[in-house]
Amino acid sequence: MSNGLGDWFETQRTKNRGAWRLCFFIFLAVLVAINFVVHPHHAEYHYDIYPGFWEIFALGFTVGMVFLMKIIIQPFIVGPEEDDD
Repeated sequence: MSNGLGDWFETQRTKNRGAWRLCFFIFLAVLVAINFVVHPHHAEYHYDIYPGFWEIFALGFTVGMVFLMKIIIQPFIVGPEEDDD
């Protein structure tokens, strides 16, 4: 029995990876471009007046969290490898 939806997701994950990546980058570029055109009426914080601040902040925070997880937290979660000899 064929899993139609599962096969479709597998195709999207393997064969169309470049197309999906391009779509996401275009979407991100459109959001940043809109931020240059649409300005907030009243900035809540000082840095809100700069276009692209929240995109750069989110990217930096995400990269920082990935490094935190990979370098600091993962060694505590993954214990030493045990030899089953």
